[in-house]
Parts: sequence; structure tokens; C-alpha cells
Amino acid sequence: MTGAAATTVLVPGAWMGGWIWQPTAERMRERGIEAETITLRGLEAGEPRAAVAAVGLDDHIGQLVEHVEEKGPRPVILVSHSYSGMVTAGAADRLGGQVLGLIHLGAFLPRNGRSLLEDWGSSDSERAQERAEIEAAGGLWLPPTRDMLEHQSDLTPSDRDLLASELTAHPGRTITDRAVLSAPVEQQPSTYVALTPSGGLDAAWREAPPAAKAATGWRRTHLVSGHWPMLSALQATVDLLEAEVRHYTLGRV
Repeated sequence: MTGAAATTVLVPGAWMGGWIWQPTAERMRERGIEAETITLRGLEAGEPRAAVAAVGLDDHIGQLVEHVEEKGPRPVILVSHSYSGMVTAGAADRLGGQVLGLIHLGAFLPRNGRSLLEDWGSSDSERAQERAEIEAAGGLWLPPTRDMLEHQSDLTPSDRDLLASELTAHPGRTITDRAVLSAPVEQQPSTYVALTPSGGLDAAWREAPPAAKAATGWRRTHLVSGHWPMLSALQATVDLLEAEVRHYTLGRV
């Protein structure tokens, strides 16, 4: 199978549309990789708040499955970031062998019967506070403010301005709905990319989710980056994705 025989779909994380991945996809296409982005339901600009709040995790998974199936039996590689690991792994569970591989960048990973929020933060009180804030916002998971983005030290002021202007409220149900999987994610052909603002692989992997640490058959790597590597480390992100895509399509490391 050649690289051109597979499509790489880059799926944005919470609060973002396909715009966050566009520069990455453009550079991947320049390297001969068929790459495309998708905007998940409820994350389109200007959506009514009630419509956004009505979207659940299964809606996002179903949307990605339909997106892939519309292209016929062509194989795909799914790239996730943060929240969207819940979506790409859920879609891969349904698509089976059509998914050649998954590449997770600092992503949450689903566990059958558990929600993203159940594995959020470091304490029950943090999780309870997050749930309360979603309820208070009418079922919306609100994005970080411009002031909050100041804590992302590897972002430039223009990066922060972009995020502050483009981030939109995320459907709260998608992080409180519990995942339904036919098999553990550890069985999926995957690469997990741990993120760290500084340090090497060991430092990055200390914060990786348990499922990634338990998946002995997965490829493991890292990027020196904060939460948004497609902004703060664009070139390194493209290089890494190219190498992983070619691994899954051509068998090259």
C-alpha cells in the first residue's frame, strides 16, 4: 500500500474547529501526504448555544465514522489532539481494519464505561467543579480566556490572540458521556505523543494517560511543547506526523 492510498484525518480537540489543523494539513500535503481536517458538530462558528449543548460524544464519533465511510473503503489514519482522542479511538472501534493507525497528541483516551471528566484533573473536587461549571453554563464547556492563555508560556502573543478569538464553547455532554467500546484502546494500532514544555521522553510520559502507558504494543514518542503543538511547534509536529503516517502506510519508521 502506498502513502497516497490512505487519507489522514486531523481531528481538533475541545473548543476548536478544523482551522487549528489547517497549517499542519497544508504542510503535510506539500510532502505528498493526503491530509484533511474536520470540524466536529457544535464547534462551527455561530452555532446556537442550545444546539451546541445538545451534542454528545456519540454524535462526534458517529460524525467521524460517517466522514470516513463516505469515501468508501479507503484506509485512513486518524490524528487526535486532547479531547478528540475520545472521538478517534471511538471511531476506530467501529471502523475496524479501515483505520491503519491512530496518532494521539497529548490526547485523552476512552475507557469503556468511563467519561473524559471521570479522568479529568487530579482530584474529585476538581472534577466536581468542572461539572458544576458546565451545568452553570447551560451544558457548555467554556474555553479558556485570553488571560488563562498567558500560562501557556510557549505560545506567542499572536498565538494567544488567535485562540482567544477563535475558540468556541464546547458541548459539555461530550466530556460527561461515558465511552462505549467493543475492545480496549490498547488493542488499536496507535502512536501516543506525550507533550512536555521541557525535558525528554521520560518527563513527558509521566503525564501520559494510563491506557497509553499500559499499551505495550504502541509506538511512543514526545514533543517539546505545551498544549497546542500545532501552534507552538508546527515544524516539529509536521515532521513527527509525517514519520508516523509513513510508518503506518509504508511500514517505514
